Amino acid sequence: MTRFIPIIFVLLWSTGFIGAKFGLPYAEPFTMLMWRMIIVVPLFFLVVLIMKRPSISGKDAAIQGLVGLLIHGFYLGGVFAAISVGMPTGLTSLYVSLNPILIAIFSGIFLHTIITKREWLSLFLGFLGVAIVIYGASKWEGVISAKGIGLLTVALVSICAGTLIQKKYAQNVGLIRGSMYQYASSLLLYLILSFTIETGEVEWNLTFIATLAWLVIVLSFAAVLLLMYMIQNGEATKVASYFYLVPPITVLQGWLFFDEQLSWLTFVGGGLVVFALMMGRPLKAKTNK
Repeated sequence: MTRFIPIIFVLLWSTGFIGAKFGLPYAEPFTMLMWRMIIVVPLFFLVVLIMKRPSISGKDAAIQGLVGLLIHGFYLGGVFAAISVGMPTGLTSLYVSLNPILIAIFSGIFLHTIITKREWLSLFLGFLGVAIVIYGASKWEGVISAKGIGLLTVALVSICAGTLIQKKYAQNVGLIRGSMYQYASSLLLYLILSFTIETGEVEWNLTFIATLAWLVIVLSFAAVLLLMYMIQNGEATKVASYFYLVPPITVLQGWLFFDEQLSWLTFVGGGLVVFALMMGRPLKAKTNK
């Protein structure tokens, strides 16, 4: 069953962009994420107690806190904030899908891996396919601003750094307890941001509550645990390459939920993404000794 984990992860992770679009009309981005973490942290604490997960050292807890700030804090915060200032959902998902290329570049420095020419080619073909999908579907509708690009840059760098740190320093940390520390640190960040630069107001309605429930159960529990599992048990570059599938699937979800138009370019680009992943998947990065 482990062979299906990346596909399940991509399907779940891609719904985060749609969830942001559903929920942001009723709350500011950091406030929305604050409430998400307010629910997630106690639930993870209960799961740790019920499943009697072993404790971890203070050093490992600190590392998990840092990973949480990067992936659940600055990455999610940057994405949600960018969408809230008008950045197109398609462009947002495309921009952060540069993650596999950054991971490949910095894996040589932090993880001492060598990326082959074929792997580099698959990475760039994957990004090209994503660009074709988004261009054919949305034509960059929305407000593209320097602030939005800046927020997405913070998000992109953060998830890249968080992935590398998790891979290098957290190989033996339990997923459940480690995730609890990650979410706890991001909760502190959102509490500060919500009450300092936002109003903290929420329009509580059925749509917002349903969106929040989806983000908590499907994203914070299922998708993130699958991501942490893949990072621990796979090569960082391989794991990151699956993010290429997120924008095409996000586009399809946009068509399903928001009646966004598709074109033949959507299918051409999607096919190129799948080809790129198949091209890079059989390879194994070599390790310098």
